[in-house]
Amino acid sequence: MDPTLLIIIAVAFLTAGAIKGAIGVGLPTTAIAILGTGLSLREAIPLLIVPSLVANIWQVMRGGALLELLRRFWFLNLVACFGVWLGTVILFRVDPTLLSGLLGVVIVTYSTMGLFAYAPRVPPHREAVLTPIVGLGAGLLTGTTGSLLMPLMVYLQALGLEKDRFVQAAGLSLLIGTVAWAASLAQQDALGSQALMLSSFALIPTLLGMTFGQWVRGRLSQALFRKIVYVFLLLLGLNLAYGSLF
Repeated sequence: MDPTLLIIIAVAFLTAGAIKGAIGVGLPTTAIAILGTGLSLREAIPLLIVPSLVANIWQVMRGGALLELLRRFWFLNLVACFGVWLGTVILFRVDPTLLSGLLGVVIVTYSTMGLFAYAPRVPPHREAVLTPIVGLGAGLLTGTTGSLLMPLMVYLQALGLEKDRFVQAAGLSLLIGTVAWAASLAQQDALGSQALMLSSFALIPTLLGMTFGQWVRGRLSQALFRKIVYVFLLLLGLNLAYGSLF
């Protein structure tokens, strides 16, 4: 096992876990952004499966509105699962350099929206129309880039969900999407024994990072921490986009 690879994985998931523990989202996107500096997306994406499953199960179990959220967002999650499958098929048939550039653009867009506090709102009568569009787009981006944030998290925020409901709804969608993702990767023969072993190893720094992130959440201003996270992601996104062009 290459020690350099293990160090990259440890740093990526320790950082991603800290962000997940502090603000409730961002584990796959942060991890894949860091992993993408040293690995191709085809190598990096399978490493997300075990930490993402465990972290999102933990997140879903915190709160008492699970059935309500399942009823409200079942169609969103169903369409997203189809998008994840289709995106994973694309991942193994398209030049990964192009997809790294797409990931960079997604991360730059998300972090810029966060830095400028852009918070769109979706009126209730538009939810039925936007749900399949958002679900398909989120699934495609997940399958092709490993980013579970865009546009799903922005959409859930735009619905004006109460904070605890938002965190649980996000965890539910991410959990369902990760299960579909794992099945899609297995179908593409991308979840071999080495990938699963490395993904299981990544769980250790993830849990350590989440514990630290929860500690930080109680001691540091959420607004300040979010700005630090967005600037960090912005730099990573710009690096990925630049690397795909030059």
